[in-house]
Amino acid sequence: MADGTPRTTIVAEDAAERLYIIDARHGVERQLLLDWIHATAGDDAPQWASLAIEDDDHALPVDMLRARLGGAPSRQVVPLRVAWRIPGFERDRALKFRHLIFGDPRHPGPLRSRLILLRDRRRAQILVGEAASLDSLRERYCAQTGGGDGEGSDSPEFAGFVARQAALALDVAERGVRGTRYKVPRFVADSLRTNPKFRAALADLAETLGRPVADLYREARPLMKEVIARPSALFLDLRARVDRMMFGGYAPEMEIDAAELARLRSILREHPTAILFTHKTYIDGATPSRLAYENDLPMLHLFGGANLDIAVMGEFYRRSGMIFVRRSFQDQPVYKLVLRHYIAWLLAKRFPLSWAFEGTRSRLGKLMPPKYGLMKYVLDAAHATGTKGVHFVPFVTSFDLILDVEEYAAEQTGRVKKAESLGWFVGYMRNLKKPSGRIRLDIGKPVVIEDAPGPDDKRALEKIAFSVAVEANRVTPLTVSSVMCLILLGTAPRGATAAELLMTIGALKDWARARGIRLSKELESGDDAALSATVDTLVESGLLTRYEAGSENVYSIEPAHHPMASYYRNIVVHHFLDRAMIEIALFQLRDADSGDATAAFWAHVDRLRDLFKFEFFYPPRDEHHAAIKAELARIDPAWEKRLASGDRGVAQLIRRCQPLVGHAVLLSFAEAYSVVADILSRARPGEAVDEKALEAAALVEGRQAYLLRRISSEAAIGKLLFANGLSLMRHMGLAEPASPDILAARRALLMELRGLANVMESMRLSTLALADRLPGTNDA
Repeated sequence: MADGTPRTTIVAEDAAERLYIIDARHGVERQLLLDWIHATAGDDAPQWASLAIEDDDHALPVDMLRARLGGAPSRQVVPLRVAWRIPGFERDRALKFRHLIFGDPRHPGPLRSRLILLRDRRRAQILVGEAASLDSLRERYCAQTGGGDGEGSDSPEFAGFVARQAALALDVAERGVRGTRYKVPRFVADSLRTNPKFRAALADLAETLGRPVADLYREARPLMKEVIARPSALFLDLRARVDRMMFGGYAPEMEIDAAELARLRSILREHPTAILFTHKTYIDGATPSRLAYENDLPMLHLFGGANLDIAVMGEFYRRSGMIFVRRSFQDQPVYKLVLRHYIAWLLAKRFPLSWAFEGTRSRLGKLMPPKYGLMKYVLDAAHATGTKGVHFVPFVTSFDLILDVEEYAAEQTGRVKKAESLGWFVGYMRNLKKPSGRIRLDIGKPVVIEDAPGPDDKRALEKIAFSVAVEANRVTPLTVSSVMCLILLGTAPRGATAAELLMTIGALKDWARARGIRLSKELESGDDAALSATVDTLVESGLLTRYEAGSENVYSIEPAHHPMASYYRNIVVHHFLDRAMIEIALFQLRDADSGDATAAFWAHVDRLRDLFKFEFFYPPRDEHHAAIKAELARIDPAWEKRLASGDRGVAQLIRRCQPLVGHAVLLSFAEAYSVVADILSRARPGEAVDEKALEAAALVEGRQAYLLRRISSEAAIGKLLFANGLSLMRHMGLAEPASPDILAARRALLMELRGLANVMESMRLSTLALADRLPGTNDA
C-alpha cells in the first residue's frame, strides 16, 4: 500500500514465489529497498531486479529482469520504490525555480539521500505497488500489444512491458501519498508503438501512400516527441507557481461554486472528459489547470497552438502537460494519425483534456463560432476506439479586467499583431501584476456523448459544438465590468451619476434574477464596499472615468475607450438579445403605420434575427419565438392584448421596458454593417468585391463616419464587425460583382441599417429623457 504496508500478507515460506522489481535511481535507494525486503519477507535469498524505470525514448535496461521472469504462472511480481517526503510541502508546495538546476527534492541524488537519512529516516517512505502474477501480466501483455514483437512472453519487449506495469502500479501508490494532482501519463510513446490499433492504422496508411511501413515508423517517432506532453511532478508544481504569478494582479482566491466543483471532481473521476473553456485572454487557459491543481484534481492536458512552442517557454509547458498542435496539418497524414491515437490513448486512460473551443481568443468579447478541429479529433478517436460517455464540460472564466483588451482594440483598427516570443512573454507577465480585480469560474452542465458520431457526420459535430456554446453562454455571469460598460455605452456621450448607476444596476440585477442569469459575487451579495472596490479598479485602469469635482460623482467612458468597453459589454450581450429585439421592434412599430401590429412585431423580430445571424447563436425559429414570448410575458402579462391594440398598447409596453438596453446591445453592429453597405453601394458597375481592400477602406471610411457622427461610437469600427457585415451581404447575394439590381439592393440595405440606427438613437434619447424622473436619481 501507499504507506509501505504490503497489500497482501507476506509469508516467509512463499518468498520464492515472488519477484521484487526495485525502481531505484541509485545505490542508496536500492539498499533501502533491499533492507526492507529482508526485514519484511524474512527471505535469505530474495529474487529481485533493480532498474531505474525512466519514461524516455530509450530502451529500458531489462536484461536482469528478463532473466528472472521465469517461474510458475502464479508467481507474484511486487514493485517497490522509495518516496522522499519534503517537510511542510503539503502545506504550501513551495518548490523554487532553483530546483530546475539542482533537481527535484523528491528525487534526491545519492549524497543528498544519505544526508536526509542521517537527519530523519522517516522522510524515506517505502512504496509497495499492486502485485500481479506472471500469468496475469502475460494476459495483459497480449491484450494490450497483440503479442508485441511476436517473440513470446520471454522477449525483451515483454520484460519492458512488465517494468512499465510496475512503474504504473507504483505511480498509483505514490499518488496515495502525494495527491491526485500528480497523476501523469507514463510511457505513452511505447504504448502507442506497441498498440495493435496503431500498428494496423500505420500499415493501412503505408499501403495507401505506397510507402514502406518502416519509413512511416521512422517519421512517426519525432512526431511523437513533438506531440506528446511529458508532464512531471516538478514541472506541475513549477507551472502552478507560474500560474499564481500570472494571476498576481487579481484577488488571491478564484470564486467558484462548491457544488459545481464537486460535480466536476466526480465527472473527471468517472468519465473521459474534455474541459472546453471560453477564450478571452492568453491566461484563461490556465484557470482550469490552476483549479485542478489547487483542488487535487487530475492534471489537465491543455491543447495549445504551435506558435506558443517557443524556446524555453515551449519546453516548460510541454513538461507541465501542454500539447502543442500545428495550426494546419491537412496534408500531413502521419501527423494526423499520431495525434488521433494519442488523443484516444488519453481518453482511454481517463486523462482529461482541455482546450479553447473557439479556437482563438475572442477579439470582440462575445463567444466566437466554435472551431471543430480538436473536437472532431476527440470524437473520431472515441469513435475509433469505442470510447463511450465522453463529457464535454463548458468552462467560463470571468475577469474584472483583461490585459489583452487594449491589444484587441488596436488590432481591430488595423494595427499588426505583435508576434509571440520569449521577450514578449516576459513583458506580458510583467504587465499582469497590475491590479485587475477578481476572477470568477463557472462550470456548465456537461454535454454527454454516449456514442461518438462517425467521422463523416458533420451535422452531429456541429450540434455538439453548438450545445457547448449555448451552455457556456448560459453560465456566463453578469459582472460589474460588463454591466457598467453596458450602461455607460448606452448613455454615451452623456455620463451617469453614481445614483443613476446604482438604480440601473439594481434594475438589471432584478431582471437577471427573474431569468436565472448568474451574477458575480459583488452584484449578487449587494455588498456596496465590494462593488465600490471593483469600480475603483476600473477607474484606476482608465477604462472608466470618474468626475468628482461637482456635487455628484459622474462616471463615463472616454470615446477613445469605447472599443475596449464594448468588449466587456459584448461578453454578456447575449443575455440581453431577446430583450433588445423586443424593444427595437416596439420602437419600429411606434414610428411607423404598421396596420396589424402583432404581425408587424414578429416580422421586425425575424428581420433583426436575420440581420445579425452572424453575430449570435440562435435556437430554431420556433424556440426563439417561444423565448421572446416568455420575455414579453415577464415584461407585461397582458402583452398580447396591448400589442394587438396598436399605438397605445405599444407605448404602454415601451414604458414597461424601461430602462431600455436595445440600443446599447445592437447599435454598434448596425453601424458597422452600414459602413460596409455604404462602401459597396458606391461601387462601380461590374466591380467585384475585394475582401482585403474592403476591410482597409472600411477602417478609413468608418473613422470618417465617426467624425461626421454618422456612427455614434468608435466601437463600431473593427475588422471583425466589418467582416461579419460582408458575410451578411454574401448571404443576401449582395457580394456578387456590382450590377444595377445589386447596387440598388445594397443601397436599400444601407437605408435599412441607417434607419435601424436612427431607431436605436431615439431609444437612447428616450431613456435619457426619463433619467431625472427615475426613482432615486434626485435624492439629495
